[in-house]
Amino acid sequence: MKKEQIKTNFYEAVNGEWLEQAVIPGDQPTISAFLELHLGIEKTLMDLTAKWEQDQTGLSDNLKKFITLYQMTKDFDTRDKLGTKPFEVVLDKINQLNTLKDLEEVFCDLTLESIETPFGFSVMQDFMNSNNQVLYFGASDLFLPDTSYYKDENTKKQLIGLFTTTTTQLLSLYGFSKEEIEKLLTEALAFDELLVPVTKSSVEKADYVKLYNPLKKEAVQALTKNLDLMAQAERLVKQTVDQLIVTNLDFVNAFDSIISEENFPLIKSWMIVSNAIRFASDLTDEIRIAGGAFGRALSGIKEARSKEKFAFYQAYNPLSQVVGLHYGETYFGPTAKNDVKTMVHEMIDVYKERITENTWLNEKTKEKAIKKLSTLTVHVGYPDELPPYYDAYQIKGYEQGSDLVQERLSMTKIRNQYDFAKYNKAPNKNIWGMPASMVNAYYSPTNNQIVFPAAILQRPYYSLDQTPSENYGGIGAVMAHEISHAFDNNGAKFDETGSLNNWWTDQDLEAFNQKAKDMIALFDGVETGYGVCNGELTVSENIADSGGLRCALEASKKGSTHNLEEFFKNWARVWRNKSSLEYSQLLLRVDVHGPSILRANMQLSNLLEFQDFYGIGENDQMYLAKDKMVSIW
Repeated sequence: MKKEQIKTNFYEAVNGEWLEQAVIPGDQPTISAFLELHLGIEKTLMDLTAKWEQDQTGLSDNLKKFITLYQMTKDFDTRDKLGTKPFEVVLDKINQLNTLKDLEEVFCDLTLESIETPFGFSVMQDFMNSNNQVLYFGASDLFLPDTSYYKDENTKKQLIGLFTTTTTQLLSLYGFSKEEIEKLLTEALAFDELLVPVTKSSVEKADYVKLYNPLKKEAVQALTKNLDLMAQAERLVKQTVDQLIVTNLDFVNAFDSIISEENFPLIKSWMIVSNAIRFASDLTDEIRIAGGAFGRALSGIKEARSKEKFAFYQAYNPLSQVVGLHYGETYFGPTAKNDVKTMVHEMIDVYKERITENTWLNEKTKEKAIKKLSTLTVHVGYPDELPPYYDAYQIKGYEQGSDLVQERLSMTKIRNQYDFAKYNKAPNKNIWGMPASMVNAYYSPTNNQIVFPAAILQRPYYSLDQTPSENYGGIGAVMAHEISHAFDNNGAKFDETGSLNNWWTDQDLEAFNQKAKDMIALFDGVETGYGVCNGELTVSENIADSGGLRCALEASKKGSTHNLEEFFKNWARVWRNKSSLEYSQLLLRVDVHGPSILRANMQLSNLLEFQDFYGIGENDQMYLAKDKMVSIW
């Protein structure tokens, strides 16, 4: 550790040597502690895949499907021979559409196969009743990552120009003429422009409770006369639908002015362009590289993934939980699983203590908060069951006349049919939202549940070889971070059953909202070296980081070997990150997580124990005055 930097930039004091030596992989926008673990798991899984390809003895039926699909994805000779022919099935479906009525007739088929349309439905848990699943409705995404890019004319011109250049190259590889490409892009961008005013920004989407807008059937029908949305909804779920949960009222209110016969040529061109990008990865290597050019440019990625890695992920992604289950069962031992579970419940107990001793909550609210903690369910390592749609997949292979587009459409249809069949049914809370092989963790407010996949339970986050204080500063803080999401500005609106329900007294809610505003102010406008942080966008994650850090520190203090420096150093270590300028600036606009340097430094500056331990004074850059500190949980 560079001790001379402790008081000026603790993040660099701890990570300075790593930051000097770390190299961003050519096919990535960043390198971080997360990604280092991911790359190690990637190698393990790719080596396993090569081994399984040679010998499938003992593999489950679903892992055999993964290998069959992998043998297709890596056969670039056959992909090159097929050229763009596999995409014709998608293009023909779009080309047959000449009116809005035509789209209405085939909308359900397109939806089930996830062929891009300007709006769509999904089945998710009902915020008001988490034990039921209902139908949500919203518009498709814009071509640029956030509405803010459209507000600055110079930025918009630059990025739309880049999108036009990269998409022109892609469409030319599909065989479209220069005149066809110009028409397609002009009309597709014109339709994209119609969606901009009725699309929520990343900041607006971060307050996800505001995405819950129930509209009765009659209200939807009154607003969407050009196309019978309710009829489409009922065809998809094969039931009567009395209401939709609209994620963006602005879009529904403007529906008939955007989704109109007059605009249908624009819609059709938008669908062709969107799906040409969407299915590029299933065609030749040249087309898949061209299809990712815009995204790589936005993120500052220097090169496309190698054929080998790309082929692996193209097979892995649709079967990730199948492969992930094998990874979890094989590489995550029972000793570590029990140790981690013990740590999680220890964190929950510490959280209960902190709430009990809280000085700004009334007893009634404390009781509700502790009840929510007591009913919190914890999943560690790998799931007990997988979604059943994997069993229905049938990978046919090239020798049976199939191709990657057909396989994609087939798997997507099976999965979507499964998802829409969940309508009006209780959710299966044993099903995870990510594979055990993913380096991540999450809290589900509608399940009141936290999940820690096996992949994240490694050094520097966690290791049986690390000291307890290091583990508390790593995985302990991550665990408590996820627990804190139950009480961030979004999670706090859900009760112990996972339903949207105000369990706060008016006085406590007002106090909490003020503290959330203080957290916004603490981070808002803070310079990162590549732009300023948006405190409103990142408030939920900053609340969770703050609560997680304080709770983990409290747990560490209870141990006989507690060491403050080991704790602080590992907190800073797990946020080490080196990114391209483009990617860093992109995340400032769209990512609800704060920049890594602020997650490390600002959260420590906001901690009295850190200030005292290192003797931070008001002339030090790591100093934060006590009256500026924000303590919520």
